[in-house]
Order: sequence, then C-alpha cells, then structure tokens
Amino acid sequence: MKTFLKFKKVSVTRAGDYYQIMFHDNLDIEDEPYFMIQSQFEFPDGGVCHFESHNEELIEHCKAESASLSTNKLCLSYGKEQCRDVEIEFGLHGTDFQELVSTLTEMVPETKI
Repeated sequence: MKTFLKFKKVSVTRAGDYYQIMFHDNLDIEDEPYFMIQSQFEFPDGGVCHFESHNEELIEHCKAESASLSTNKLCLSYGKEQCRDVEIEFGLHGTDFQELVSTLTEMVPETKI
C-alpha cells in the first residue's frame, strides 16, 4: 500500500549526534499533519530510523529499505513486518536542498538522489 502526503515545508535539524527531518505545513497549529524521520548516531544501532507521523499507521522504528529524493519529492520504503511505501511532495521554502541531501544520506545511506 502506498501513502501519498503533501507538505508546504521541510525542516532539517542536526543537534550533535541526533538528526531530524520534518515535513509539515505550519508547526504552530495543534494536530497538524506531519511526517518525521529521526536518527541518532551516539550509539551504534545498525542505521535504525524512527518514522513518526500524524497517521499512526506510518509510525515505526526500523531501518529504511530504500529512499529516493528529488528537489520536491521523497519516496521512502520501510517496515519490519509491514512494508510501508510513502511518497511525500514538499516545498523547500528556505531549507537548503544540499543540507537535506546531506542529512538524509547520512540517515539512509542507500538514498538515490
């Protein structure tokens, strides 16, 4: 099953050994739809990411199977017992694309650009 999401913005955060990519429209609104990928590099964990979303069916803590990134779209496959295929369209709106590429490829080394 493929899930399609569309967001106005993407935010990239690197805080020490913790990385986060958040797709959203406006974080000031309660219960706003979002999709987030988080990784930590402090302790070896085999490349596991935490996938979180307003859609509970998309939440999982596992390694990504594959990722493909263009300037306005991310296609992502992940899941241990149930494969999740997520396609996210987004606007950069002030986010540097190279920062997004660099962060995502560290989190998911198999990412195709």
